[in-house]
Amino acid sequence: MKIVDILQTKFNNEILQEDVISLCEEWSLYSVIKINAPIFIGWLGNDDLLIVNVDGIFLYDIISKNILMEDYESDFKKNLSTDNLHYSLKERNEIIDVFGLRGGAGNLLTVDDKWKLEIVNIYNGYKIPKITNYRTSQLWFFKLQDISYEGYLYCGFSKTQNYFVLFGDQGINIFKKQI
Repeated sequence: MKIVDILQTKFNNEILQEDVISLCEEWSLYSVIKINAPIFIGWLGNDDLLIVNVDGIFLYDIISKNILMEDYESDFKKNLSTDNLHYSLKERNEIIDVFGLRGGAGNLLTVDDKWKLEIVNIYNGYKIPKITNYRTSQLWFFKLQDISYEGYLYCGFSKTQNYFVLFGDQGINIFKKQI
């Protein structure tokens, strides 16, 4: 079932109209990472992405769109804080704020209070990401690439807030701000 069909047949709500089901011109899909069952992710200071899934620990280079590091042997729990909110990446000597199945939600609001991300449970377990421009009150729902609208779904802005990520049990979508 398409999102448009769900929105049009299951709801009688004026904000869920055809014109809001489009891509926000200020953000575009930048990269798709097909990775099974991410447990949590975190943004490094340079916008690289730490990804921990059931198979291992990965470091994704945001510029080259490549995996820089793969570690299938380490136990990620050794470097995860007891509150599940921080991960110590020894290779980069960096403490990373993480979110996902462990660690909760990501950074959902930009520093300038212009953009807000959220995941909306629209119908019977179907979730859809939404971005809102606080200054104009406009909102957009995003189409996911290679990720299911069912199951878990998390989102968060990068440290520089030039990117945001949407991830679920089938992979990761990264969006980039158009400058």
